[in-house]
Amino acid sequence: MQGIGIGVSDFKMLRRKDNYFIDKSLFIKDIIDNQSNVALITRPRRFGKTLNMSMLKYYFDCNCKDCKELFTGLKIMEQEEKYTEKLGYYPVIYITLKDTRGSNFEEMLLGLKTQMNEVFIEHASLLKSKKLLDIEKEMFTNILNLKANKIELQNALKLLSRLLYKEYEKPVMLLIDEYDVPLQNAYVKGFYDEAVEFLRDVYGVTFKDNQYLEKTVLTGVSRVAKESIFSRSKQL
Repeated sequence: MQGIGIGVSDFKMLRRKDNYFIDKSLFIKDIIDNQSNVALITRPRRFGKTLNMSMLKYYFDCNCKDCKELFTGLKIMEQEEKYTEKLGYYPVIYITLKDTRGSNFEEMLLGLKTQMNEVFIEHASLLKSKKLLDIEKEMFTNILNLKANKIELQNALKLLSRLLYKEYEKPVMLLIDEYDVPLQNAYVKGFYDEAVEFLRDVYGVTFKDNQYLEKTVLTGVSRVAKESIFSRSKQL
């Protein structure tokens, strides 16, 4: 018997429990068709952004061996081969910044370190790779062990995308959920200038001329263009 998955934002859990699901799988087609290297999707809270990002993760992730069954019967599987062949094709980095808060800048950095730690744990199998250099594994381990300094933290996502590209010989799909939570929190708590400067460098290093990425998708509630975090303006 189907039920309503109240509060469930994990696509795999929702499908495995046979909860009611409004088929939004053509969102995957929209992402594939989008010609931009970086797609920013802003919607109000409780709009299902995290569930959609989770759906993207399970669709594209080449390490999700049993994910085809999750999409059985959904509209995306009725599309042309150029869309269905992307199922399980890319290495995927998924990170959510919803818990990256803090009462000051140092606590925000600690929260970001913790989030990066969780992402690197998910890809810890890279440490067994014969394709990576010892120095690369050392850099990976430093972030894994929460010992990264500010510069290493700023470069963490680009490092991981490079190592995944090297291991799988495929570009990486980068999914960042609730990208603007640290900024909103910093604005309220009074350390916005420090936060926006740091995060601008994180995103600049990660996105600009990153040859290891296929595409980046960000979600949040804050609508930005050339101002705010993607430029030198300090407006939220």
